[in-house]
Parts: sequence; C-alpha cells; structure tokens
Amino acid sequence: MSAPEAINSDYNSTVLDDYGYQLYPNGTLSNGTNCFLSFGQFYPVIADNGTVYNGTSCNYPLYAIRARGAVGLVLATLSIALLPFSMYNLRKHGTRHTNYEHKRFRLIGRRWQWYWLILVHILAAVAGFMSIDIDRDYIQGTSLTSYAAVFSTILPACLASVWEMTRHWGSFEERRLFEADPFRFRNDDRRSMVHLLMPIIFYVFGFLLFLLTVLRNWSLLIKINSSFIVDNRWKAGVFFGLIAWLTILAQIGVTYYYYDPAKLPWKIPLCFVGVAALVAYSIGMSFQEDISPFNSHASVLAVALWGYLPVIYLMVVMNVCAYQQMNDDLVMLKEKDERDQATTKVVLDNVAQHDPIPTQPQRAYTNAEIKAFARANMRNAAKTNPAESFGNSEASC
Repeated sequence: MSAPEAINSDYNSTVLDDYGYQLYPNGTLSNGTNCFLSFGQFYPVIADNGTVYNGTSCNYPLYAIRARGAVGLVLATLSIALLPFSMYNLRKHGTRHTNYEHKRFRLIGRRWQWYWLILVHILAAVAGFMSIDIDRDYIQGTSLTSYAAVFSTILPACLASVWEMTRHWGSFEERRLFEADPFRFRNDDRRSMVHLLMPIIFYVFGFLLFLLTVLRNWSLLIKINSSFIVDNRWKAGVFFGLIAWLTILAQIGVTYYYYDPAKLPWKIPLCFVGVAALVAYSIGMSFQEDISPFNSHASVLAVALWGYLPVIYLMVVMNVCAYQQMNDDLVMLKEKDERDQATTKVVLDNVAQHDPIPTQPQRAYTNAEIKAFARANMRNAAKTNPAESFGNSEASC
C-alpha cells in the first residue's frame, strides 16, 4: 500500500544501519520488530542510541470506516440484540419443574446448547467490532491477527451448539420412552456404549479443530501485502471440523435407530444446514484467498453471506424454535397425565364390563384403588402403542 502523502526520508543512514531500520516505499520505517509510520505528519525521531521518539505504529487507524467495517458493525449489533433471547431461552429450558432429576437426564444437558450459543454471540460481536479496525488500519497487524483468532473460534462454538441441540433431542426421545416404561432400557448394552462414545468422538474432533485453527502464533501468518496465509495446519483443522459436522449427522441416525421418534424437529435440519454453510466456507476460503475474511482486500459480499449470515441464521432459528417449544419437564408431566388418564379409563371400563352383579349399583372406587389399577396396567398400555401415548405435545420446531 502506497503512502497517501510525501514520505519523510531525511534520517541518519548510519543510525538506520546500526539498528537495522529500513525505510520502505509505503512510508513505513521498520527493523523487523518495530514499525513506524514516516509520511506526512508522522515523523519518528531515532536517537543515536536507537531509541525512537514521536513514533506512530504502522497499524495506526488512518482511514475512515468502509464496507468491511460497516458489515462487521451490523454483525456485532445483531449479535448483541439477539443475546437477550438466548438468555431467556436458557432460563426457560434450563429450569427444572420436577422434584426428581434422573441421573441419565441431567439438567445441565439441556443448558449446554445455550452456553455454546451465548459464546457464539460474544465471539460474533467481538469479531464484528474488530473488523472495523481492519478497514481503518494503514498496515494490517494486531487487528487482523486478533480478528482471525476470534473469527476462527466461531466455527467450533457453532458446531458445539448444534451438536448439543441434536444430542439433547436424542436424550429427550429416550426420556419419553423411559418415562412410559422405566424398564425398557438397560445400562450395560450396546446402546449405552454408543451414547458414551458419540460425545467423546465429537469433542475430540472439535478440540482438534480448535487446536489447529485457533491456538497458534497468528503473527507469523501475515505477509507483507497485508493478507493472511492459510497454511496446511489450518486446512487440517478444517478437515477435523468436517468430521465433527458428520458426527452430528451420525447422532441423528443413532436417535432414529434406537428410539424411532415420530418426527425430526425442524430446528435440527435447519441448524444442520446453517453450520454446514460455515464448514463449507472454511474449506472454500482455505483455497480461495479472495473470499477469506483473513484477507483485508477480500470480497465483502462473500464474507457477509458465507461468514456472517449463517451465524445470525443459527441464532434466529434456535431461538425461534426454542420459544415455540415447551420445557422438557412440562412435556413429561403433560404426557404422564395423559397416560394416567388413558390407563384409568381402560381400568374403569374393564371393571364395569366384568361386574358380577350388574343389577346392583356400581360402587365408587377410591383414588388409591384407581392409581393401583393404573400402575398395574401402565406398562402394558405403553407397550401396546407407545407412540400414540406421546401425542403431539412437542411444537413443530
């Protein structure tokens, strides 16, 4: 990038040589470690001992905000605006409404998807605000590397949020069957082993994605032309992210295989497609630098459509569907009441049909007797048609 004004070049050449400073055609004075602007009103003074006075860093925000920063500002604003909805749904679905919490269906399992989503809100807001400095900086440095680290963390967080949402749906379907028949499942069968391994597999690949794409020395990846170099390590990390995404698909298959749910909630395929767009974008920008958000001269439209829009899309879909759904405990209590009423009706009908003295008035059964009849027939009624006993208490999402 050329200097916008005349370059200040009247330095003592001996001092420059002694301390390794070199004046570049873009108006920057650097010794490889320190970099200062040297044009127009920017005039660093180098003393004989190498100390620099009146120096302005090369990544000084010289320019006005442009399209990249404006789009980032929209991302940050929307992320902050949607955050209260995620907090509300965390409280709504993370509240317990029963007196007993079974160890197989812990309350924390419902909350993890919202913890990860709230982290996505924070990361998206920070990345959006950081993109403003990418537009304004004269030479890309700390702003671009910090933005790259934060933006790279969004993909693992989005994958984790969608994974926890999908895993919880499977746990919810298991709980529905368990509540109808507590003796239906064993704790030492292959199903239990699969449920133990699936989260381990996902988080191993998710951690590898985070390790290879986020935990690194970002300053070594900035070229002289102020763009970001995507190396083989970063590409390998994205590949592990693809495997983590496929693990979410496998979890859907596991749920169908073991629990045969009546339907797949719309939020799962919608969010699955949304996070797929982020994975595809991460793969695409590994080979196409002009669409990469790590390139300060990349297409703003590509960054907005593929990098920012899927993130907002996931926030909206998860919150809208969660708003329409009932708390898990309330769904379980409602289905329990429906099973009890259906079983009680069957018991009373059977008693009326087999009354040995139909001419005599039928005596009124006590609540204790009715509950005893219901408990005795609950398992048989659930095995006859368990899907029908669940009803349609879950919302369309």
